[in-house]
Amino acid sequence: MDHPMPSAVPGKPTEAVRELLAAVLEALTLPHDTPDYDARILRRAGLARVVAGEALAESPSNLGWNTDYLRSKLAAEQAEAEQREKNKCGRCRTPFDPSDMAFDGRARHRETPWCRRCVASCHESTDAFHACPICDPSRRSGDDR
Repeated sequence: MDHPMPSAVPGKPTEAVRELLAAVLEALTLPHDTPDYDARILRRAGLARVVAGEALAESPSNLGWNTDYLRSKLAAEQAEAEQREKNKCGRCRTPFDPSDMAFDGRARHRETPWCRRCVASCHESTDAFHACPICDPSRRSGDDR
């Protein structure tokens, strides 16, 4: 699978190859404490593999397009991940279910970052020393979703 690069000096990758490699590295780099790390890194690795395979199969002049495509897909994946994270309860991390409107259901409680089940269990607590992110804002993780 030897694909000579026009005007490439042996041993020195062209700028387009370096950009593509940087994009692949971005795809394969995700902090380990990221929510849904395993699923996200698997999707990103699959995407990087497809783009790298296509880049090898195509003309070297198309490397810029492959790099732009990969970066746009990574940006879209990041935006989707952020949206999924916003649609989870701030306490139990369960995704909100707007159809579950029971008093202790999985729908969002008003405009708060909490689900109805977590709010119900917080308000029903009989523990005199009960403190949680719902009733004690100082215990929040720093983001006021």
